[in-house]
Amino acid sequence: MLSVSCGEKPAPEPPAPQGDVLLHTLFDMAAETPVVNSHAGDELYSALQPVYRYFSVIPHGFLLKDLPESATDQKFSCYPRIKRLQDGSFVLFYHGGEFGSRVWCSLSPDLKQWSTPQMLYTPKEVRVEGESDWRRFVNPDAVVLPDGELLLVVSYRASGHYGQGLDCGLSFRRSSDGGKTWGKAYEVPVGPNWEPYLLLLPDGTLHCYFTDAIPQTRNSGTGLIVSTDGGRTWAPKIRCCQQYKYDYYTPGREKPQYNGQKIYTDQMPCFRLLNDGKTLVGWLEARLEKPTPSDCADSDTYNSYCMMSVVRQHGLEWEDLTSYDVEKTGPADRESNVVRGSAGYISTFPSGEVILSYNLSSRFYLKSGNATATAWRGERWTDGTLCPLEEKGYWGSTEAFDGKFLAIAMHGTNGMQVGLMYLNHRLDAQREAIVPDGDAAEWTSLRAFYLGAKDGSDAIVRAAYDAENLYLAVEVREEGTRPSDLMEILLKAGEKTVNVKLNASGLYSSSLPSVSASARSAKTADGESGYVCEVAVPLSALGVSAGDKLLCYVDRVASGSRTAFSFAELSTPDTWQRIQLQ
Repeated sequence: MLSVSCGEKPAPEPPAPQGDVLLHTLFDMAAETPVVNSHAGDELYSALQPVYRYFSVIPHGFLLKDLPESATDQKFSCYPRIKRLQDGSFVLFYHGGEFGSRVWCSLSPDLKQWSTPQMLYTPKEVRVEGESDWRRFVNPDAVVLPDGELLLVVSYRASGHYGQGLDCGLSFRRSSDGGKTWGKAYEVPVGPNWEPYLLLLPDGTLHCYFTDAIPQTRNSGTGLIVSTDGGRTWAPKIRCCQQYKYDYYTPGREKPQYNGQKIYTDQMPCFRLLNDGKTLVGWLEARLEKPTPSDCADSDTYNSYCMMSVVRQHGLEWEDLTSYDVEKTGPADRESNVVRGSAGYISTFPSGEVILSYNLSSRFYLKSGNATATAWRGERWTDGTLCPLEEKGYWGSTEAFDGKFLAIAMHGTNGMQVGLMYLNHRLDAQREAIVPDGDAAEWTSLRAFYLGAKDGSDAIVRAAYDAENLYLAVEVREEGTRPSDLMEILLKAGEKTVNVKLNASGLYSSSLPSVSASARSAKTADGESGYVCEVAVPLSALGVSAGDKLLCYVDRVASGSRTAFSFAELSTPDTWQRIQLQ
């Protein structure tokens, strides 16, 4: 139960002008080296927070540079994959139209500005068994190698011969200058496939997973090729993961090669290595049928739908399931068909959080889990999800970087949607010598909570303590601050709760008379305006000391709207973020 408020009091007079202090930004908080599994045990309280300043829609017309007018099936960009390069910049890969045939890339220093796109693949005329056909290129993915080189993979197929399994495979290209120029393409003919995905292991081994298709029977599964020389050569394909669906039976048809064949799924694979260094976790799409067809060749007899599955492979070596006449599915440690959805992607944070994304009803969803990928936020799979992108679309992806950030992207109606999320998780407060004078220059900790509003204003909150007080450094970035714009912070320890409201002048109100605060106007290194407010809360008022944990709720009240931590409910303290006094 909240403590009784002492009532709001008039805002104090602003302090005498002392000159602006430095206003830190979110990216100033990214310099701290992450600690592996530092938040194990608290991951399900972690929450991604939108950084709205980095949300944009890149117009389809801009991205489809040099698209011929005749390519009427490719009038929008689709299937985005964002990768962070070693110099801190980004590259975005995508194909044109729903099913593609051309692949582009665009470069960005900051997820805001994008270079003129470069077309990397264009349809190629080929001859297959003496017949003319067109080879199409789709589904790009890429990985940054240890030496900084960028390796790109795409799926290719000859349109007219895909159903026969002819002229289908994977194509690779390399860039040694961050995607500005590219080497010659080289092919690996793995047969009919979709949706390749590249994974780099710590020892330099490369895994290339892909949807391993048998189009004649609508059979899919996860295929894998492995390289130990940076992707220059690849071992033969194996099938490593497959979910059994049914036996294919065609009574009265002259197709004996398919009678009784077992049909599988597990497609559009995405795998990550967990922080234990020995467990591969996959987030796979299953295409299921209702009703089960008696003839896979007749697409009019059934409807399909997609479900998502989690697969955990313990060890880095896979069993080959290529023999389709045995009912093997790969890793036994799996959760099959847990939620309706498709187009899954997965990212991991050094601190332990595992982030899943998927599409459902043309919307992009994010869901977080623990370091072993065995427990997930929310009581049900449909609970505890975020839907941060506004436009409808499909085929999204994520890219975690700097231990705290997640770049996201998905096709949308008006263009490619790109955004940035920040990972709010347990804040470990250090003992520091703090002088609460409205200038946070003496703070050494770079651990921070983040709160951003759609109007572009945002705030970071840091915590520290000494023998007497818990200190908060609240830094708000906004133009045209009004006295009515408030930061509301609640701290709860056991049965004790302190409510503090701040504005650009300092302490606006508090439920505890002994709380003090000092604020100063501030500017970022780039000249953006805001203020810094340092708050001192007596530890005795909270009944805490070193080693204890507090719950923290932060709410931004501005322009008549409120912005709080993701998933945080004012009336349910267990949904708040944590502060640990180290």
